[in-house]
Amino acid sequence: MTKRQTLKVISAATLLSAVGTLSAMAPATATASEWPQRPVHLVVPFAPGGSNDVIARRLAESLRQSTGQSFVIENKAGAGGVVGANYVAKSAPNGYTFLFISGSIATSAAVQKTPYDVKQAFEAVSLVASAPFVVVTRKDFPAKNMPELLAYARANPGKINFGSAGLGDSSQMATELLANMAGVKMQTIGYKGQGPAQLDLIAGRLDMIITTMASIGGTPADNVPKLAFTSEKRNPDYPNIPTVKEQTGLDYVVDVWWGVFGPAGVDKEIVAKMNAEIGKAVKDPQFAKFLKSIGAYAAHSTPAALKKLMDDDVDRWTATAEKIGIRAK
Repeated sequence: MTKRQTLKVISAATLLSAVGTLSAMAPATATASEWPQRPVHLVVPFAPGGSNDVIARRLAESLRQSTGQSFVIENKAGAGGVVGANYVAKSAPNGYTFLFISGSIATSAAVQKTPYDVKQAFEAVSLVASAPFVVVTRKDFPAKNMPELLAYARANPGKINFGSAGLGDSSQMATELLANMAGVKMQTIGYKGQGPAQLDLIAGRLDMIITTMASIGGTPADNVPKLAFTSEKRNPDYPNIPTVKEQTGLDYVVDVWWGVFGPAGVDKEIVAKMNAEIGKAVKDPQFAKFLKSIGAYAAHSTPAALKKLMDDDVDRWTATAEKIGIRAK
């Protein structure tokens, strides 16, 4: 190699090094202040058709309208939400990949060996909604209320099968907790989301699901029998549906929430901007009306409040899983 050629190589290397150094020195706030400059991906870790997917799509549309940028829904289903959550946990913390998930982020971590530390791997952004669960059965199921369902379960141990969106998802944990409190045995059937489970319920291949009105509202599953809500008191929007507690006397109250998380390390300014945009969306009367129509209620929180809610739920459901004896090896 000639002296001139050597100098050219050294110059190119020096230039690349300088560019890398300048890029590293560029303040993160410059990017954060202009966020979002391109489409943002909102990962839903369940199959289309469930409550996570339904609410996320409505939120994405609201965010698109307010920011002028696309929010793209990506369904990455599997393992009770762990597949999609892991994808986000391992994504670059640049503000262009977020996770939309229910409290199953906590319940899954309580019963599975997740490939991430749930308390450390995510940057909490904001709550979006909350709701009670509802107990639904196939149309020809012999039990027409909760006392009859529990009596049937006692007479037929292990014969009632119920659907879940994977090991440790919030609907499975809600059902396992009910079975444990009532002293009955039921069989879980895992799916990649509530949507596929609902199809089997409609087809009569599944006996019951504890799910949300957000999942079944406006779908063919909306016509299946609704035996009870899991709330403390009756839902004022569905006054004819009693609660599990009032029908059985069990102190059984379980709610579900949905929120947005990013991978750990997302710039605090981007988190604050995303939080503010979510706040605008959930405070919009039309968004609140949409949520109410599917039995859910708008919620907005600080990132710290969502972080505490998730951490507390991880501890609560871990203790519950150990008590019930549900834990993946």
